Amino acid sequence: MIKSLFATAYFAPAIQYSEYLKADKIAIEIHEHFPKQTYRNRTNIMTANGPFALSIPLAGRKNHSLTKDIKLSKAEDWKTLHWKTIENAYKRSPFFEYYENKISKLYTSCNHSYLIDFNYEAETIVEGILKVSFVKEYTKDFIEENNPNYKELRLITPKNRELPKLITENSYLQVFVDKFPYTPNLSILDVIFNLGPESIGHLKQMNLLV
Repeated sequence: MIKSLFATAYFAPAIQYSEYLKADKIAIEIHEHFPKQTYRNRTNIMTANGPFALSIPLAGRKNHSLTKDIKLSKAEDWKTLHWKTIENAYKRSPFFEYYENKISKLYTSCNHSYLIDFNYEAETIVEGILKVSFVKEYTKDFIEENNPNYKELRLITPKNRELPKLITENSYLQVFVDKFPYTPNLSILDVIFNLGPESIGHLKQMNLLV
């Protein structure tokens, strides 16, 4: 069985969840040297000012630190800021009131120290909302590219300028549609707050040409 290999992600973009649904087994790479400015600690949402990246501040990161060792910053109250930003962005969306309590607890009740644990908790919450269960495991060693035992999906990164060309996605009604054109492949939060029970159908029709 070929495993689908992903990077860990903070409320991953829609295409990552689309690929989760299609994977027989999911592997999350945690033995890489942690790269900056990726979805590992950043999620893109739609706000009143347009698409916006929420970035988790990290603590004690050094050159060549492994993803599994990356810790969350406790020097600032970023959790409150992130939740307030999400709340302000999506309180007008059709399904915000149905899911806000489930998602807000990530910022108010969870006390994880490591990024991968925080992201895992976020994915568990999304699984509950989508009513699915993904078979996931962490890598035990770094997986080199072109490994025949893995489908390479670490290419889902904002640094990949070709990525938008590889994704096909039907549009849906987003908040602030009166101000901004449709923005594809935003955070899974954008999908579930706007589509609710129809989220799975949307994710299944997405395609990644790899």
